[in-house]
Amino acid sequence: MKKNGMIRPGPLVPARVAGRPGRPAAWGAAAALLGCLLVAAPLPGTAPVAHAAGALTVTSPDLLFVEGQAKITLASDEASVAWKAVDDQGLTVASGTAPVSGGTATIDATGLGSGYYTLTATAAATTRTANFGVLTALAGHEQQDPRFGTGIHYGWNDGDDQKLLRSVKLMGMHGIRSDINWSAIEKTAGEYTWSNYSTDQHIPYAKTQGLTALPISAYRNPLYDNNRTPASDAALEAYGKYTAAVVEKYQQSTKEVEIYNEYNSTGFNNGTCGITADCYLGLLKASYGKVHAKVPDATVVGGALAGLRTDWLKRLYAIGGLKYMDALSVHEYGYPKPPEEALAELPQVRADLDAAGGENFPLWITENGYPTHSDGVTPAVQAEYLPRAQIFSFASGANRYYWYDLTNDGTDATNKEHNFGGFKRPTAEVKAWQPKPSVVTEGVLIRQIAGRSYAGRDDAGSDAVRSYRFGAGADTVRALYTTATAPGTVELSASGPLTVTDQLGHAKTYVPSGGKIQLGVDGKVLYVKGTVTGVRSVASPTFSLELPERTNTEEPVAAVLEVDRTKGRLPVSWPVSFRVAGETYHVTAGPGRVTRKTVELPTSALTGPRSVSGTVALGPVGIGRVTADTEVVPPTEVAFDPVVEKAAPFAAGLEITVTNNRVRSALDLTELEWQVTEGTAYVDRGAVDGPLEVGAGSSASYTVDTRNVKPWNRYWTAAYLSTPDGARTPVGTWNGWGAVQPAGTDTTTPIDIAAQGNLYYAGGYQGAADLSGTIRPQYTDAGLVLKGEITDDVLAQPATTAENMWQGDSIQFAVTPRLPGRSRQYVEVGASLVGGRPQVYTWRPPPGRTAGPTPGATARITRDGTTTHYTVTVPWSSLGLSGKPTASIGLGIVVNDFDNDGRGRGWSEWGTGIANNSKSPTGLRAVQLTD
Repeated sequence: MKKNGMIRPGPLVPARVAGRPGRPAAWGAAAALLGCLLVAAPLPGTAPVAHAAGALTVTSPDLLFVEGQAKITLASDEASVAWKAVDDQGLTVASGTAPVSGGTATIDATGLGSGYYTLTATAAATTRTANFGVLTALAGHEQQDPRFGTGIHYGWNDGDDQKLLRSVKLMGMHGIRSDINWSAIEKTAGEYTWSNYSTDQHIPYAKTQGLTALPISAYRNPLYDNNRTPASDAALEAYGKYTAAVVEKYQQSTKEVEIYNEYNSTGFNNGTCGITADCYLGLLKASYGKVHAKVPDATVVGGALAGLRTDWLKRLYAIGGLKYMDALSVHEYGYPKPPEEALAELPQVRADLDAAGGENFPLWITENGYPTHSDGVTPAVQAEYLPRAQIFSFASGANRYYWYDLTNDGTDATNKEHNFGGFKRPTAEVKAWQPKPSVVTEGVLIRQIAGRSYAGRDDAGSDAVRSYRFGAGADTVRALYTTATAPGTVELSASGPLTVTDQLGHAKTYVPSGGKIQLGVDGKVLYVKGTVTGVRSVASPTFSLELPERTNTEEPVAAVLEVDRTKGRLPVSWPVSFRVAGETYHVTAGPGRVTRKTVELPTSALTGPRSVSGTVALGPVGIGRVTADTEVVPPTEVAFDPVVEKAAPFAAGLEITVTNNRVRSALDLTELEWQVTEGTAYVDRGAVDGPLEVGAGSSASYTVDTRNVKPWNRYWTAAYLSTPDGARTPVGTWNGWGAVQPAGTDTTTPIDIAAQGNLYYAGGYQGAADLSGTIRPQYTDAGLVLKGEITDDVLAQPATTAENMWQGDSIQFAVTPRLPGRSRQYVEVGASLVGGRPQVYTWRPPPGRTAGPTPGATARITRDGTTTHYTVTVPWSSLGLSGKPTASIGLGIVVNDFDNDGRGRGWSEWGTGIANNSKSPTGLRAVQLTD
């Protein structure tokens, strides 16, 4: 439904906060209303406040606990704090009111078992949330298993390194990997000063916590080779001596050392020799003998390879590399692909190592991870993939696995490097490091398989069903899950009861019926302990649970329970009970029949994917497990779509779509206020007068004129939803308008890269002659066209291959196929004169394609005085689009500048997400194709 009437424009005035001009108020918790991906950003105006906000801070030093010890402290100026804890299902599992004494309240959550929880605490009008985890106590043997480790950057954790090491111990890990930077230790040739560097206190402390350090001998030193990766004989000799000194210094705490980090990547290696295996052999030779001369039983770890590069490794083996290391390490990421795909080459790496004479040679994964930034995976998926990555690695012949990394390196939700961690950084409101659910799933994994060697994989009759055995005989634990996108059922043949523990540590006992137990499985690992004689995938289970594809946080969930007692199913008597989401439902199932019963399950307070599992029981005895998925969405979602109505003269509108996800009731609005702001000033604002009604399960769209927006700029688009109960809820997102005209038409204003882009020059920007000009996006039926007129006083391109063109004068651009934030697909392309020849290269290809020269692309790049002229055409298919788009797409552009004058690289970026290496489609700008 589209409504163009009842649009009441409002005056354009500066945004005001508390009666004075200022930064627009944050939209805060109301973001739960939104369906599109939003960022925390200003929204002018605020609803009336009934009570002044009081002080409330979560002050607990730690938020990871052992069962029976979960007490969380808060500071408040109120008399009491009301609180509740919800579990991973979004169900309330504990609640209460804590009195405040001396400014402190203590929440007692000691009754909670192993799991991952979200605390919500409220004092007067102030609410805080904090995540916390609970694990069972360690049995004492877990840290003796060296397979489990994590990375850490000492000195990056606000002085909390040792506190975090205690959390690593609580998780049950054995290893902790960190850099130990050469340049910080050897400031005078041949002299090593350790006391001023963070590892000097933390490596010995880690040992007191039962952790074994794996220091990385990194990376380069200004005293040698002009601070480049060692390549000369003198620099290699010095590096080897330094590496030996590291092992000698810390041998009471660890005798391990890793030789460099990702030498085969220009991201770490800037040496004159190159990134080849032949060059790396020089580092190994320079280090190995010296280390063993100091500490004969040391472990020298070689490789630290970026990616599972089998050819590079085979070359290293061929030139004798295995003689100069005691273990081989590799890195691999591959997110967002699941571990079984991302690490698919790992069995080949093991096979090649065996074939090279390393049958018993240790193979370690010293980096693998899944970032939870806005374009990575969700924390729930990270928690799912973490144990699977380790299980698959051990099954593929790896002897150790280090998760990268322990903590988030920053707070930018769009930056992948800030979001690899298992712990979120402290804030002003929550003083402790908050665990992500992956911290709990890691702790449960270790408690289940530590001390048990990998013993093989069961054939379940389906490649999607993974059943990996650890241990032997009655001590065997199976790690059971499916790689299929939908949940399935596995039937286990068992001679006695089985204990099944889910990835968050919830354990249940199941007893065979007719010698069989059927378990619903999904992508989250179940750990099965007991005597199992067979594992079989089942297409038609005896018990099942069905959920709607989408549910919302406001209404109960209509679920269907099914018992199939037709021929070939498990022999069960009746009635059976389903224990699901804290409730029990009885189903009377007659023999030879399929019985279905519709019930209502409690809704979840958390949005996102929800996996609901339950136990099927005969009386008190569990005989089966069911599981099903649903996507939990807010009851109301709002989307903002920029509309270019005319390219020249420029005219624009904003389409606001309100979606009611309720299935049982309409959404009534008394008014919809809207606004567009730039900085602290309103650009456009108005209202759609009510009453407005959006029917159950439907949407309504309202198009308003935005008369004052300018093309290519970035704006905050927002709205207030007013309802009959007096609530006035704000929602908003970043947006923009960009008119992309047909090729050959240039009546619009192009993008000014100096005025509208963000300039970055580490050595200082020298003005318009240094870098300025325009980029004009255009299109044909066949593809996107970028025309650039770039002023740059020096044309320089040091790269010899198209892959590295970003190192010199070039343009990079990225495209997402929908409005930024609505698709995670991100395609990145560049164009430059490389070796005097125009080349177009794709770094981030569309799904199903590989990086390399861009298929079908053309470039004309010429130089006229100090102006470089670009005309780059890329087919829509090479940008991940099926054809000319009819709706907004995302576009970002970087113009790189390298003058070869000692200042290093500089650039101008329109949009974000390319130059900062986040590679985030959410940072791109919205553009629209116009006639």
